[in-house]
Amino acid sequence: MKQVKHQLATKEYYIPDWPVKHLFLGTFNPEGGEKVNYYYGRARNKFWPLLRELTEAKFQLNNTQEFFAELKHHGIACMDMIDTVNVPEERLGKVLGKGYSDATIINGYTEREYNTKAIQKLIGSNPGIKVYSTWGKGQQLMEWKGEIAKVEGLIPLVSPSMAAWVPKGTDKFEFMLADWESKIKFE
Repeated sequence: MKQVKHQLATKEYYIPDWPVKHLFLGTFNPEGGEKVNYYYGRARNKFWPLLRELTEAKFQLNNTQEFFAELKHHGIACMDMIDTVNVPEERLGKVLGKGYSDATIINGYTEREYNTKAIQKLIGSNPGIKVYSTWGKGQQLMEWKGEIAKVEGLIPLVSPSMAAWVPKGTDKFEFMLADWESKIKFE
């Protein structure tokens, strides 16, 4: 087994240290894969375009100072449920490949170490925080379900992944936006 750490684990913002009103929980960004500047940083993911629509902020990931100023202004932070994974050597390429498919990390052969305690601590230190999950409904692993059940009050969002399911004939972005607009309120 090979341990794969979260690619943002050494960054000062891995566990947010600013006041958080809206916490978005994802799954995992492995080191050694496609590099991102912050969570949900891949071009095909619509997370930041959705938040741009909801907040009218720019959220330009390539301008670090402005990006974090906007996050803090809106009380937004992101974290992933998984901190590290232990992967059989022969499956390592699937975890480190492009796209970060949740199916490659939430399965019966990959061992996961979770961020649950850090997430709970962040929630406890930010009264009134809203916590959103952005993963799809495909995960069936009981261990995963048990771990996320420890995070109280999760508000499920339609996944911002362009690979996510939407009703046939529906514009994916508009479908995502309608769901997010109904569940997220920025003051």
